[in-house]
Amino acid sequence: MMFEKAVIRRIFLALFLVFHFSAGANLKAQPYTDPALFGALPDVEDIVISPDGAAAAAIQNVNGKSLIMFHNLNDASARPTGINAAGLNVRDIKWANNEYLLVRISQSTTEQTASGVKVLEFFRWLSYSKTTLKPKTIFGNDPGYFSTSAGTFLAAPRDGKNTAIFSRNSTSGQGKVPGIGRIGDNKVRPALSLFSVNLKTGRHRRIETGNEDTLDWVVDSNGRAVARIDYDGLSSGREVYMRGPNSKNFKKMFLVEGEKGNGIDYSIVSLTKDGRQFVATSYGAAGRRSLVRINRETGKREGVIFENPEYDLLSLAYDARSASVSRVLFTDDMPRAYQLDDADKKVQSRLQKALPQAAVSVTSRSDNAERFIIEAAYTDRPKQFFYFDTPTRQLNPIAPAYIDLENTAVAKKKRYAYQSPDGLTINGYLTVPANAGETKMPLIVLPHGGPESRSDMAFDWWSFFYAARGYLVYEPNFRGSSGYGYDFRAAGYGEWGRKMQDDISHGVEKLVADGIVDPDRICIVGASYGGYAALAGATLTPSLYSCAVSVNGVSVLANMLGDAARNSGLSSDYWTVRIGSRFRDAKAIDAVSPAKIADKAGPPILLIHSKDDIVVPIDHSLNMRNALRAANKKYEYVELDGEDHWLSTGATRTEMLQRSIEFIDRYIGE
Repeated sequence: MMFEKAVIRRIFLALFLVFHFSAGANLKAQPYTDPALFGALPDVEDIVISPDGAAAAAIQNVNGKSLIMFHNLNDASARPTGINAAGLNVRDIKWANNEYLLVRISQSTTEQTASGVKVLEFFRWLSYSKTTLKPKTIFGNDPGYFSTSAGTFLAAPRDGKNTAIFSRNSTSGQGKVPGIGRIGDNKVRPALSLFSVNLKTGRHRRIETGNEDTLDWVVDSNGRAVARIDYDGLSSGREVYMRGPNSKNFKKMFLVEGEKGNGIDYSIVSLTKDGRQFVATSYGAAGRRSLVRINRETGKREGVIFENPEYDLLSLAYDARSASVSRVLFTDDMPRAYQLDDADKKVQSRLQKALPQAAVSVTSRSDNAERFIIEAAYTDRPKQFFYFDTPTRQLNPIAPAYIDLENTAVAKKKRYAYQSPDGLTINGYLTVPANAGETKMPLIVLPHGGPESRSDMAFDWWSFFYAARGYLVYEPNFRGSSGYGYDFRAAGYGEWGRKMQDDISHGVEKLVADGIVDPDRICIVGASYGGYAALAGATLTPSLYSCAVSVNGVSVLANMLGDAARNSGLSSDYWTVRIGSRFRDAKAIDAVSPAKIADKAGPPILLIHSKDDIVVPIDHSLNMRNALRAANKKYEYVELDGEDHWLSTGATRTEMLQRSIEFIDRYIGE
């Protein structure tokens, strides 16, 4: 045991040094107010441990380049090996088995579509052997049909054949498909099917064929399909088809009814580990999203796996090796994880006590539950990665997400809540600069995107940069945000630019009334929906703000609804419920579309937009720019070349921070 303990320590000391010195020590001399420190991608984004515990793979960013690093956990003298993923956006890594790592990447390109030339972001899985480091691309494009989707990794059978099971939209094998197959051509009818992929060669073969209404598949740990889930247009619900262990045919078992907002009564996500029941997300008695067991034959609920009386389940971690859910992710004030496996639950509980100032989560482990990767999130500094070894009971630090910000307390987040005039509790967070007096401070309002998302109290690069420059930052979770139950989310339906915006405004007014904020030094900044909120603040409540910054923000709601209708019927239904009908409610929608009311703009506006944004096309900022120019309003406009909606590169994140802080300083700085 003592020998193993010493080896583990040497391995992780070496691993930390690799992270530390490759991260760019040249930045150490920079002041902690430099946008390059906060705009850089995290030095370490993710670490996953192989099933046998012999290796760890990490997403590491070095001097603006993404690397996939392999570390030998059994040999302290072995040098890490790496894959240069420069030019690609690395989105995820998952071990399929002890030899092959699956890497999900994306890249933007310009393509001819049925509605013209458009920028599209293509996602793909790559299969890497840790021995050869050679990639194999999984799925290309079918003849006549170009899919931007990478597919979903569902299972990794433990049969020694180096295969993995994916679901993916495809037209191949569907018979004659009309149309020429340009992207966006509604004559092409792809179907979600199941494929078995050879991880060594990248070749795939279809094992199950879906139809035009197929939304999802449920497979067992051997990769065999046990259920197909289809969309039912009449009820907006889900039809569940199943087959027995000795049957090739699927039989309709039950219908999951739709509900207001085009949600459904519950959503099946996997089998339980024993395979006897379905695991599904559902709204519980308190109206909070929970995790439940569902009878495979009747569709009836048979027990609760996870339910919090105050907060929604936000997302799930799916383990393809067991083809089941491994943990539930939710947020109170900090991001939390509820582990479904007893071993994970025990380790996480033990380490939470060892790190009381952090929110601790088991994120990866070996199959034998002896080696674990741990993430610890904090309110005042970047998250930290740890390695925990159960035989030795040793917790070893690996690296912080941002190495150059590790030992710097530039700010700290705290909770700030108030009651809206109609009685809702609006929670939010203040990022407070270190040693600030919290009296008559300049304020940056930073509403989140989504809008069905939420802010929390953990470190984030954007708010902490502004706080490092001396600004108080307010992040409100306005109605319509996720995390606080169905009723709170639904309270935002039809309220873009209205009550959702009022929640932001009232929070700002409360901060002024409390004496915390200087009313003459307030700027509103946001991205995506947050960018819309910034523009809405500048046009609907122009006297409240001294400046506004929109990053990839929506400016014409009717255009957004039109794009959704062209891309997907389900997407169109979703946004119509939340915003309104672009036909029936056209006048009301235009009344809260910033580009339509640009003549009402008060403060100077900075428009920043990524040229390769496929979520909110750059036309939104171009329309806003043109409308502000026509109304003779003060504005500035910046395009981010080669960037996507999520600001995936460090160079453009840094440019965004630099441009925005120069603009903000000009209007509310000292």
